[in-house]
Amino acid sequence: MDNSRQSAFLGVVFDMDGTLTVPCLDFNVIRRQIGVPPGGDLAVQIAEMLPEEQERAWSIIESHEARAIKNQQLQPRCAEVLSRCRAAGVRLGVVTRNVEHSVTQLCARFRLEFDTVLTREFEHMKPHPGPVLHILETWGLAAKDVLVVGDYIHDIQCGHAAGTPTCYFQNPGRSCVGAAPDYVVSSMSELEALLFPPRHQQRA
Repeated sequence: MDNSRQSAFLGVVFDMDGTLTVPCLDFNVIRRQIGVPPGGDLAVQIAEMLPEEQERAWSIIESHEARAIKNQQLQPRCAEVLSRCRAAGVRLGVVTRNVEHSVTQLCARFRLEFDTVLTREFEHMKPHPGPVLHILETWGLAAKDVLVVGDYIHDIQCGHAAGTPTCYFQNPGRSCVGAAPDYVVSSMSELEALLFPPRHQQRA
């Protein structure tokens, strides 16, 4: 029996902070400390700075990420949904703008396992489609069979640019402005229902 048929998708690519985990990075505070205005792409804003200013900006971000590691909590039912995906043969990936160390710590703390993890050390960062395209090639799966899930516009833009279906993970008090995801969920339970619909509702 092909267990992957139990799922509506053959692979799922997750964002980390705010998707796998409860949001723990306050980007408004980070922006104020760096000295950039709200809105826009933070990575692009930093790239436009002088080299010494870039170093300072990334140092500020890394200090926030280091503190966040100590306070990380999985979204309710996250571990159970990941386990169900694993049991069904669904490939699991992470694409994050965070550093590799943060993902490694998260996986060690909560005993999580992913097939592919791409962080900001990768040559391209979201919303560039490069990370998702790399995963599709690595997994040997068609874009239509992989769902990209994230809580920010960059996740949706990245998935769309790579040709995959996308799912916006809506945390309390937040909304997906400026993007049009294929699906919207507000909990891991809702995501589980999307990934594992009744057999008669599964995609062709």
